[in-house]
Amino acid sequence: MEQIKQFLIDEATKVITTAILIGGTIIVFIIIGLIVGRFIRRHKQKRRRAVTLAKMIQSIFRYTVSIIIIIIILDVWGVNIMPVLAGAGILGLAIGFGAQSLIKDLIAGMAIVFENYYDIDDVIEINGFKGRVEELGLKSTRIVNWKGEVKTFFNGDIKDVVNYSKNPSTGIVDIEVDYQESIDRVIALLDEKLINLKDTFPQILEGPNVIGVIKVLRKGFIIRIIIKTMPETHYSVEREVQKQVKELFEQNNIRLATEHLVIDREQTDQLS
Repeated sequence: MEQIKQFLIDEATKVITTAILIGGTIIVFIIIGLIVGRFIRRHKQKRRRAVTLAKMIQSIFRYTVSIIIIIIILDVWGVNIMPVLAGAGILGLAIGFGAQSLIKDLIAGMAIVFENYYDIDDVIEINGFKGRVEELGLKSTRIVNWKGEVKTFFNGDIKDVVNYSKNPSTGIVDIEVDYQESIDRVIALLDEKLINLKDTFPQILEGPNVIGVIKVLRKGFIIRIIIKTMPETHYSVEREVQKQVKELFEQNNIRLATEHLVIDREQTDQLS
């Protein structure tokens, strides 16, 4: 204990300087975090790209400032790292400390942002895991799926990405109708019933459009309805279309396709 006290007394200036540097850095990080957080809250629903760039700039700032502060603190304690940097080079020093994967992640992270592969709040799929981008940093990407499961991917490991938020989504509803029903009557009723759906669902960009019969089965025929919506907003529209189709069929006594059992009486008599 005495040795620690004596050390603090002897190195008081260095200890105080180090504490001020670390404390000041933490305060700066908090302030920047508050500024970025406020910016995100104001622009999150309007400009995903701006939010993504703001988060990326914050991440770059953290890494840069952290490295500078570490170098300054080492210099305060009399550690001259210049000969090391001159002898091995920054890249060689990083590799020597086993940071190849970190460099790979950082480069991949910058490529993701500046090549505009995806932004925060985009719905993407990586290695079969589909969800909303919750966090995008220089080192990693964190996404959360509809069940609330969170998965983090290192940027350097991301090879293939499917982005569902770049283009409008298409909702598809297939209705199997009994083969005895009139195709023209069913299509006309669907067109009349579904035309006002856009008034209830502003995310609809086009449709619903009844495109007609797409397949004929032994038990009936399939009529397809398509709806173009804003990205990843078609699920609720599909559910409403199915609900309205059911109500429409019940009101007009239209039967859905069901399996039919056909008995050939003549062949049955022969067998008996």
